[in-house]
Amino acid sequence: MSRTIRRMPLAILTIILTVLLLFSCLLGLKLGYLSVSLSGIVSILASHLSGSALPSDIAMGAADAVWDLRLPRILLALAVGMGLSLSGMVMQAMFRNPMSDPYIMGVSSGASLGAATAVFFGAGAALGVSAIGCGAFLGALALSLVLAIAAGRVAPGDSSYLLIFGAALAAVCGGITSVLVYIGANATGMDVTLYWLMGSVSFAKLLPTLSVLSIVLLFIAFFSTQTRILNLMLEGEETAVPLGRQLLPFRRLYLVMNALLMGSLVTQAGLIGFVGLLVPHGCRMVMGADHRKLLPVSVLSGGLMTVWADILGRILIHGVDIPLGVSLSLIGAPVFLGMLIRRSYHFGGEGA
Repeated sequence: MSRTIRRMPLAILTIILTVLLLFSCLLGLKLGYLSVSLSGIVSILASHLSGSALPSDIAMGAADAVWDLRLPRILLALAVGMGLSLSGMVMQAMFRNPMSDPYIMGVSSGASLGAATAVFFGAGAALGVSAIGCGAFLGALALSLVLAIAAGRVAPGDSSYLLIFGAALAAVCGGITSVLVYIGANATGMDVTLYWLMGSVSFAKLLPTLSVLSIVLLFIAFFSTQTRILNLMLEGEETAVPLGRQLLPFRRLYLVMNALLMGSLVTQAGLIGFVGLLVPHGCRMVMGADHRKLLPVSVLSGGLMTVWADILGRILIHGVDIPLGVSLSLIGAPVFLGMLIRRSYHFGGEGA
């Protein structure tokens, strides 16, 4: 099966994944406590986009549920999946470490700590969401820089040290964030940070979600032009230097951009883990390590994973909305442990 997919032309595979993703988003708009037909969903979307009146056979409650509740959360789940998959793929290339992931390595926790700190010291109340976003960006950037320094002192083949170091950083940031939330539980706006710790798209609003989705698409477009550099990063300096490429400036640029991406995602959705680990891993095992193929397949597969995780979290248990971060952790943690135990996995996707 994997050989068949690998031999498939990239354009055809991209079209198939895009169609599946669009169909999944439509199902996400349909399924829930209040079921709406696909034709009704199309009518609701067309009515809001064109400014025309709703058809008489569609209840106002159904229209509000689709436009105000389901559409923002589906789009945010899509943006989170695509963004985390892109971030994980870039981090794995930068650090030459197959286990690198913004959640496991502590970058997401740094962003969450930065956002919680901004709220705790009143910047969120004074300056609004922009201050929280800046705090999340600075937190993610600080953790990324620490990881970059640590990676420079580790032998290329030694991934265990960096994993333990990143996990320790994530634990420290998570502990400080919990203390800030606990101390400021009664402060204005501080209780909002509680949903960041679980990772949720339940409180998504359409305009901020569209902004985040636009940022993710811009980053995807940028890194689509950087696939050659990402391939060289996997090979290492010993391959890049004879070809006339210095990788250090690109690493610095990618660290800043990755921090900006994670800050944007964490500000809206909180801590959501394992997408950046599992999706690039699975796609690399099927598609190989060439980022020209890996990037589009990874971001589309990441979107599929988070959209379906959100759908299942809403419909599996009647009357219960399982946070996206919780459902993905329940799936991702066992798979991650299996990947650590499995010794036949190689970074380029070839088994021993």
